[in-house]
Order: sequence, then structure tokens, then C-alpha cells
Amino acid sequence: MHVDALERIGFDRLGLVVTPPGTATPAVAAPLLAELAHVGVRFANPGALTDGLAAGLGDLIAHVRAERGETGRYAPLFRGFPERLPEYDDALFRFVVARARMAGAEHTDERWRHALDFTDIGWWPASSIPQDAGRADADRRAQALLPRDGRVEWITVRLTGADELDSRLRVWMRDCFASAASLREDVQNDLGILVKRLGVDGLDPADVRFRENRTLLFELLWALDRARLPSTGATPDDLLRLFARLTGGDLSLTEPIRYPRLSRADRRVVVSTLEASDRLGDVFRRRGLWLAIDRGLHVGEFRAPRVAETFARLRDGRHDRTSFPSRFERLLATDFPGAVRLAAAESPGLLGRGLRRLASVSQGAEQRAALIGAVAGTAERIPLRVLLAAAAQLSDNGHTYPRVVFGKDGSSLPIVRQPGHLALPADFRKELLDAVDAAIDARIRAKGDWYAETVHVAAGLDRLLLPDQLRATAQGLAQVERGSRLPAGDAKVIRLFTHWREAGDRSDLDLSCLALNANFQLVDQVSWTNLGNGVMTHSGDLTSAPDGAEEFLDINLARAARAASRRGWRYLVPVIFRYAGPAFDDLAEAYTGWMLRDDAGSKRATFDPATVANAFALTGRKRYAVPMLLDLDTHEILYVDVYLNGYPRARAEREGHDIATLVSAVAGRRNTKVSVAHLALRHARVRGAALVDDPARATITFGTDAGSTYDALHPEKLLADLL
Repeated sequence: MHVDALERIGFDRLGLVVTPPGTATPAVAAPLLAELAHVGVRFANPGALTDGLAAGLGDLIAHVRAERGETGRYAPLFRGFPERLPEYDDALFRFVVARARMAGAEHTDERWRHALDFTDIGWWPASSIPQDAGRADADRRAQALLPRDGRVEWITVRLTGADELDSRLRVWMRDCFASAASLREDVQNDLGILVKRLGVDGLDPADVRFRENRTLLFELLWALDRARLPSTGATPDDLLRLFARLTGGDLSLTEPIRYPRLSRADRRVVVSTLEASDRLGDVFRRRGLWLAIDRGLHVGEFRAPRVAETFARLRDGRHDRTSFPSRFERLLATDFPGAVRLAAAESPGLLGRGLRRLASVSQGAEQRAALIGAVAGTAERIPLRVLLAAAAQLSDNGHTYPRVVFGKDGSSLPIVRQPGHLALPADFRKELLDAVDAAIDARIRAKGDWYAETVHVAAGLDRLLLPDQLRATAQGLAQVERGSRLPAGDAKVIRLFTHWREAGDRSDLDLSCLALNANFQLVDQVSWTNLGNGVMTHSGDLTSAPDGAEEFLDINLARAARAASRRGWRYLVPVIFRYAGPAFDDLAEAYTGWMLRDDAGSKRATFDPATVANAFALTGRKRYAVPMLLDLDTHEILYVDVYLNGYPRARAEREGHDIATLVSAVAGRRNTKVSVAHLALRHARVRGAALVDDPARATITFGTDAGSTYDALHPEKLLADLL
């Protein structure tokens, strides 16, 4: 059996593995299960195993290893890691002495290695050196002989047949397109494969509400079967976003877009789509964009009377409603009630997204009443996710700062204000929040009743934030919204790792970890300049990676707990600095992640894929990455997943303050975002379900595993059904 694209998607997204028809024999099944256990995979129904699975075992294991961050054999620079650190560890002094040794010598990798080798005076081993390919190969061969950790972070999957996989993938595809939030890039890529292999029969474009998902669907149809586009109900704005996607433009349509190069047959499809649309008049909302496109569309070549008449009026300027944003801002300055009425009529989503700002600038009873009335009057037209976000913002009422805004490319911008910024008076905030809450309940109630259902909500879902912007989150083992928290478990050590390989120019990535106090102030760090502090231990710094290099950093959790009280630590924050060399995107390989280990001594393999809790590729062109933080007080891992710019030769001491500000903003998102538990409990209450403590007694379950009705770590169905 070869693991093809559909089977790989089934494994990643649904936890399903196809086993061919047949029987199982112990001689085949036992080693097969053992091989999968080595990479942390087990079956929920091992009795369904057949010998035919063995044929594709190598492909499956290779895929799991890659998903867990293993692209080769990993070894630390220090052969005694983690027990034995260099006897002398003053990076600055080491480099001063090394530079003195290099005086008058040619600057080659070999000479630098010798200059930084202080074994003759007891400073062993050297650090901050170029990679020695021969030694690296020997160390990796030695690593291959070491036993693994006894701990396993299991990926539990279920064996199934090909027909069930096909059926489940079709449902997953529909759920993804119907999601009320953006989708990760890797999920979008998988949807492209599924549309090509399974088609779009049974997928109703009317169910695809989120504009980015609609654009993705129309882009796939354009590539695979564009003749179907006129029958999809695509609107003029859908076509504009499709053009933006095809030409690398902005899907928000706030900037001019380029007209794609189209054949006459392509132009016929576009004109036919406009002719069939019941929203043809929307071209006047974006008159400038459509006038630019009209010059290349040549509407007169096709039989499309509605489009021809509409574009004639468009060119004449009649019924040209000027842009909504400009009219709204003008009205806001002179006629606040008129502005909110305009937003309610033409852009209810904007009304919801800008509710806190509008509330803060409203003055007097008349304006406030107008805003409350606008919310109540447009409740059925404001997306539920927007209403939930507005309610969370109103509940916080400007208490939580700093905050952070994420761009579509994953970039982050901290917003630093004094607590209480844009706070509303208590009575007005209550009235407005009551109107939003009533609107939320109305939207939820419209989804149908659950009177015959029993609902179980697993513990811990109040720590997982409702995903609403997954497009730029890391492509790790789970889809988790930034600011969400998961238990760190009962492991003794968290071992951080980063791996990279150059594609030509020398590159130097540096794995570091900051210790912050409860006020997010930097109090300690471990990095290439400070390889250990009694709690954290660094494996050594390599400054090049022609053959692939690794850095590891251990956090001893028992010692960290003692340091929390004795040294004033609260948070430990891993950071991967791009000290020098190409951007992450320009490296041949670049990964980071963390393992949960029980035996992290030098007698065990340094990297064990079965212990990896999460891993993902380092991407983008920023200067450093912050994947997560460890909260020593709650013993939780909080997902940060942000990239930041900085100066060349970035390092912990210089960038620590900016990182601390950023992670404090991500940690504070729990105060301004809705949790999965909140959404689940609200649906149960509004729709009339009964809550139960035992999941076995529930007809609807919310959890963090594939057996749940709604799996919060794979949230496509949740985002499609409940938002």
C-alpha cells in the first residue's frame, strides 16, 4: 500500500488510516505496531489491522517523522549534553581570546574552530563555532545507537476502509469551506487536492460564507472547471477577490487590483457569471475597480443584456454610490445616528467589528440609543463570530493592555495603551452588551433546537480560545488559536529543539529561552551567551549548517518550579533568533518544536520523535520566532506563534523587552477572546440541551480528540456548525 495524498490528508485531518482488506498474522502485525509506536502512533481499533498495511508502512512513518520535526538524525554539539556543560562559559571573553588567536591568520572555518578550542586550558567543549561535518556525522552515528525515552506523546488514529475515508473526507471538505474563519495555508492546499480528486458535487457555494473561503473555492473552480462558475451564485465582489487572488492582490479590495490576463473563453465565463448574478448592482459599490476591469472585459462581444446595460450606466456614472468607507467617515463626523444607520444598512459586519470604537466616540443619550438600536436591528446580518468578539471586547472594557493585532502574513503589532483606554460608562456598556447578547442568542437559536440532546464539555476547553484567524498560524500537529493554553503534562523535562540546513549562504540560528517574572519583565535567560543557569541547559551554539545543524535546550521542570518561588520566575519563553544569514524562507530546512521527556540524560537519544508534543516549520522573513511560553504557575503551555522583526545579530539580551511585551499581549488575549467552552455552553443553553458530566451519556461532545463530536484541536466542523 502506497500512502497517497488522500490517505495522508485522512491521517492528518481525521486521524484515519486505510488498511486494505484481508487478515492479520502475528508475524506481520507485531513488528508493524512496534514500528509505529517508535514514532508515537497507535490504533484505537488494532483488531482491524491487516497485513496489507505493511506495504505502505515506510511512507507513513516517514510522514509522521516529518510532521514531528525529524528530517534527519539529530545530535547536540556537546557530547555530554545535558549533564556536562563547558567548565567555562563566558561567551564574550571566549571571543576576545579567540580573536586574539586569529590575529594575522586567514579567517577560515577550520582556523575559527581551532581559535575557539580551549581544551588545553580546561574550557571544553568549544561553542559558537562553524559546523564540523566530520564530527557531526560521527555524533549522529553515535546517537543512532542510543535507546529512546520511555515516554510517548501518542497520536491515536483509527483504521478504516477506503470507502469510509472517501466519505469522511467529503464531509471534512464541506466543513472547511463552510468554516466561519480563515483556514491555514496547509489546509487550503489539502482542499485543493480534494477538490481535484473528489470534485465539488454536494458542495453548495451558498454555504460558503467566509469571503476568503469563497475566494479559495472559486480559485479552485477557475483552475479545474471554470465553466461551472456562472452556476455557483458568485457575486461581483467574489469575482474581484478572485482576480485579486490570481494576481497577488489584496482580498479586502481596499486597493486597486490588477486585471488578470484572460482569453476570450475566460472573459465569456466572467461575463456569464455577472449575467447570472442577482447581485449585479454591486458593481456600483466598487465603481473604480469595475471601470478598470471593463476596459479589458469587452462586454459588448457577448450576449449579456443585463451586464451590458449595467456597465453602460456604470460608465455614465449614474447610480454611482461613492465608496462606503468615505461616506461613513464623513457622516461619523457630522451625523452619528446617520452613520450607524448607514453601517447597519450597508455594512453590518463593519458595525459589529467597530462597535467598541463607535461606542467610545458616541455622545449623549440620542447617539447611544441610535447605536444600540442599530445593533438590535441588524442582529441577523452581523456574523456570529463578529458578535461574539464584540461581546468579549465590551466585557473587558479596555481593561487589558498591551494587546496584539495579527496581520494576514502572521506579522504581529503590539498595541500599548493605559488600562481603561476607550472604556465605556457602566450603564451604557450594560445596555450595549445586553443588545449584543440578545443578538448572539438570536443567531444561535436560528441554528435549530437541541432539546433532545445531551452535551458534555470536556475540562480545559475554557483555556482554548475560539479560532478565528488560523490563516497564518504555524502548521503544527494541531490548530490552536494564539493565546490558548494546554496542559504541560507530567513530564520531567521540556526539551526545545531547532534544526536548520543552509541552502548556500552561511546561516546562524540561535535557540534561546527567556525567564520572565509575573509582570513580564526579563529576569534571566539561557542562550549561546549563557549556556546554563541551573534550571535550563543549552546544548551548544553552531554558527553554520551546511549539513544540517541542531540546537537543544532543556527545561528541568522540578527545578523550574523551585526557581519560580525562589527567583521570581513565572514564564519561560523560547525564542529562535536568526542571528545572521538568510531568512527562514530561504533555508533548505528550518524546524522548531518541543519534546516532553522523562529521561533526558546523555545515555538516551537526544531527539525522539515519539516524545514531540508539537513541531512546525519556521517560515517567513522576520528576524526571530516565538513559538510558545511555559507558565510555571499553572503548568501550562500557552501558544504564542509569532514572528518579529529586529536588528541583525539579534539576541536575548537586546530583544528581551520587546519579546516580553509581545508575549504579555498574547497571554492577555484570554480576556478579549471567546473560549471554546463558552461557545459550547452557550449553544447548549440557548438551544435547550441538557449538560451531563459523563461523555458516555452525551449525544454531543466537545473535547480535544478525534472521538469528540467537536474536536477543538481540529476545529473545522466546530467553525462550520456553530458560528
